[in-house]
Amino acid sequence: EQTERNLNATAHLNFAAIYNLHDGDFTSLRNFSFPFNFTYSDYDLPLDSEDDMTKTCTFFAAKIVIGVALVGIMLVCGIGNFIFIAALARYKKLRNLTNLLIANLAISDFIVAIVCCPFEMDYYV
Repeated sequence: EQTERNLNATAHLNFAAIYNLHDGDFTSLRNFSFPFNFTYSDYDLPLDSEDDMTKTCTFFAAKIVIGVALVGIMLVCGIGNFIFIAALARYKKLRNLTNLLIANLAISDFIVAIVCCPFEMDYYV
């Protein structure tokens, strides 16, 4: 019990020493300091230490590949899903439960291809 009381007293003294507490008053935080030495100098980076990677041939080739892939996605998804939706709208024999559920997915995929992909292309390319 005496050892436990000493540990509690030591912990209270350390806490009070860190936060400069007087009689449980949390508002008096004069001379506040962290118990460790922390500086932001670890995160300081020189601004001109690395070359600009956006002017390399690899970056240009990646932009071309991403652009071609996004155009391909827009064409395949846009045209393919539009044809499926048009076929369901035209032919009543195709309107069963399975095709209507697939049409729901086709409509959402068509909207993504027409609305979202151009903005992605603008951002990445």
